[in-house]
Amino acid sequence: MSSDPLGDVRLRPSPDQVEHGLRRALDEEDWSSAVQLLGTHWSLLLDEHRELLDLALKAVPLGAFEQDARAAAVRDIRLHSSADAVDRMLGAATLPDADDTAKLESLARSERALSLLSVASSRMIALRVRGRMSRAIQLARLVEMFGRIAAVHQPALVHDRLPAALLQAGITRGLADDLPGATVGLRDAYERAHQSRVAYVERDAAGKSALFHALEGDIEQARSWLERHDDAPTADGWYRSRIALTADVARSLVAIEGLRSSEAQAAVRLLDQPVNAEQSWGPTVSYARLRYALAWGDRLSALDSLRSDRVRYAEWLGEGTTMGPLLAQGEVDLLLSLGQTRQARLVIDAQDDHLVNRVARAQLALVEGDVVGAARRAAATLGERQTIRARVKALTVHAVATDRRPGGMSAAESYSDLRAAIGERGLLFAALSVPADVRGPLDALLPPDHGARQVLPDPTDRVRLTPQQQHVLLGLERGLTVREIALESHLSTNTVKSHARALYRRLESTTRDEVIGRAYELGLL
Repeated sequence: MSSDPLGDVRLRPSPDQVEHGLRRALDEEDWSSAVQLLGTHWSLLLDEHRELLDLALKAVPLGAFEQDARAAAVRDIRLHSSADAVDRMLGAATLPDADDTAKLESLARSERALSLLSVASSRMIALRVRGRMSRAIQLARLVEMFGRIAAVHQPALVHDRLPAALLQAGITRGLADDLPGATVGLRDAYERAHQSRVAYVERDAAGKSALFHALEGDIEQARSWLERHDDAPTADGWYRSRIALTADVARSLVAIEGLRSSEAQAAVRLLDQPVNAEQSWGPTVSYARLRYALAWGDRLSALDSLRSDRVRYAEWLGEGTTMGPLLAQGEVDLLLSLGQTRQARLVIDAQDDHLVNRVARAQLALVEGDVVGAARRAAATLGERQTIRARVKALTVHAVATDRRPGGMSAAESYSDLRAAIGERGLLFAALSVPADVRGPLDALLPPDHGARQVLPDPTDRVRLTPQQQHVLLGLERGLTVREIALESHLSTNTVKSHARALYRRLESTTRDEVIGRAYELGLL
């Protein structure tokens, strides 16, 4: 057998032949043959002999996998290993660039076409499940480009493998901050699913499409894809739970964003945090739960859970991920809903210059009462390419800020744009960020019994302290007495006592602990 990781895999033995050959190689400790079989026929083994596949991956010495990049990638996916040796193996074989069309055309006509598709797909998945999104999305582009070229030149060779490869490429895009690209790729996989050698592609492509449309903010499209998912043939086998998980998250987001409270509650109760190879989907579960809490749940408990989840899933929330910015935005939303603007600013300042973060800055300015700055920031983001969700949030900030500007400037046009965007996409949740006294044009879109709370406080309701009261508050937080604050400020004790009494009245508190606690609740500390 050839040890070339791009070797000829055109021969397609039966599952029984592969099983027999692999068992014999293991019995004889013929590691070279075992790795060759694992690399060449891993997808067949995964579908037909999963227990044998995992047994072989554990039995074969790690060093033997250096001869086959596909087998190394499959080992990484199945065993969730993180050894440096595996990292080196994943980068060992040279793959063409997705933009090198001449090279791709040549390979697509060659005996190596199917092998290249297999190598690129398996390495893409291995990198994705470990959170290496920047490299994984490069391989996703290669899989898509090469797969479609090969389908023209050698359709009989690749047509039954291409749908699953496109499915995985679409999933990779969706987790790697390319939601529009993901939905396009998954539609292609869905439409080719009837050609696939595996039965789950149609159902999984529809469910993942629903999830990514929901994350993007197009709830109507998400609902449509959920219907396709439910109509598709039921997936059996080990992957059934994974397909169901992402569809369940999509279903919960559709209900939450549509403000259908009873459906949302039932859907969120079904969500469990995934384990092992499914952990890359954990942040989507966290996102659904925090969105539910914003509308109907316990926001303080949700904030604690979200912070724990952001630590737990840090590997999948780094730069170039979809869920990193969304969960950071979710934490900001929870903090602002609780009036904790200072903590919200700390979260925002810790993020990079992602567009989602710029919208969050506009949102923070609005809650802090800087309506002019909020309108300016929101307008600046509206001119950039962004997801539907980010655009609707920016439209919301702009409409409210314009409405609250001094001088009574009309916000009718802004509210009209917002109403059209919310109605077209079904993102009704956005209306909860609009103060109740000006929500009239949006109320007709909302279910009459939604029971959801206001998400963002009205900027005109914000508690404001004088500079002297703020200074006293900071001194009390540090544990200083009134006399010590007076000495530090070069003021008389009676003057500081006067400011302290005004501070206590303003925060409706009678003790030091109460005033400090209330200040934290309102975001004043």
